Amino acid sequence: MADLSVNYCGVTYRNPLISASAAQGWDGIALKTAAEAGAGGVVPKTLGPEVSWAAHPRNGRMYVYKVGKEPVGMLDLELFTTKSRKDWFDKELAIAKEGGAVMHISILAMPDPADTAAYAKQLLDTGLVDLFEINVSCPMPADTVGMHIGKNPELAAAQVRAVKAIADVPVTIKLTPNVSDIVEIAKAVKKAGADGITIGNSLRGFAGADIETGHAIQRAYCGYGGPAVKPVIMAMVTDIARHVDIPISAAGGVTSSKDVIEYIMCGATTVQFASAILWNGYGTITKIISDLNDWMDRKGYKSFDEIRGCMLDEITTTEALAEEAPMHASIDEAACISCGRCAKSCAYRAISKGEASYVVDPDKCDGCGLCGNFCPKDAISLKFYE
Repeated sequence: MADLSVNYCGVTYRNPLISASAAQGWDGIALKTAAEAGAGGVVPKTLGPEVSWAAHPRNGRMYVYKVGKEPVGMLDLELFTTKSRKDWFDKELAIAKEGGAVMHISILAMPDPADTAAYAKQLLDTGLVDLFEINVSCPMPADTVGMHIGKNPELAAAQVRAVKAIADVPVTIKLTPNVSDIVEIAKAVKKAGADGITIGNSLRGFAGADIETGHAIQRAYCGYGGPAVKPVIMAMVTDIARHVDIPISAAGGVTSSKDVIEYIMCGATTVQFASAILWNGYGTITKIISDLNDWMDRKGYKSFDEIRGCMLDEITTTEALAEEAPMHASIDEAACISCGRCAKSCAYRAISKGEASYVVDPDKCDGCGLCGNFCPKDAISLKFYE
């Protein structure tokens, strides 16, 4: 059996899976349950202030976004912890610790970094914090916290400096994906002393309208997460991994071991997830860990170090790809079942019905590859012109 353990920011996790800051970590028992299911680390819902704007709605704040009947994402108005500071200090953190996972503690960045640091110091005094994750990433709270700090490199850096000044454990920061240049912010927080970066939190979204009634499904802007956001987060993970030498915890769209492996190949050390647990239960953690073990054994890998960032050198520009020799689609006649799905998806009118199967006119094909994505038998591949 492979060794699934990873070292993130000097802290050893028994595997790279982290139960992210969300409802499935709302109290100590929830965190302990995630740990007992096998998570390498657990993050509580972000610990923050007991003020009115930090309270979440209780009138349907989660909405699963579907294409047809298939869930592809989730919009939520989750915000921060619903437990008091006293509850966390007196009971909840100790219960969570019993699960045996790394205590990866999320703390809300307050407008004044000194307030963030003061709260961090109180948490450190419990002796139950293994690593801090400063949250400057929530997409919908009051306009002085969350992404409103995380979008500004200097404001984010100031939070890191303040917490680093008092902390005797690693300090990481959770950045918002709701920015145009994540690398600029990553460089700023690294310079300020951040030991690691989590990317990312939810995208800013809106649940839309009930078309039968004309009413809004949710009447406020939401955080949008789940499987659909994964390509966006992978772009940011690879961008940071290629330009900033800092450990990364990837968060967004993980539902399977494949997603975990992809994020590690993109340069991440740990991988956080929440929606899949909320949709399918804590057993999702156990299943992913089992599948990771099976994959590592099948591939002959002993450690995730062997694959971390393995494809980063392949990333280039669209301009460079356009200079490469063109390719065209080719259909395997023996595998084709003549369903015609490929022809429906071909905007270039390059695919037509032949005698034995569908066929491609190489001179019309633009080499986009879309047809192969829809073939139910994987009968289409791209080939170079002969």
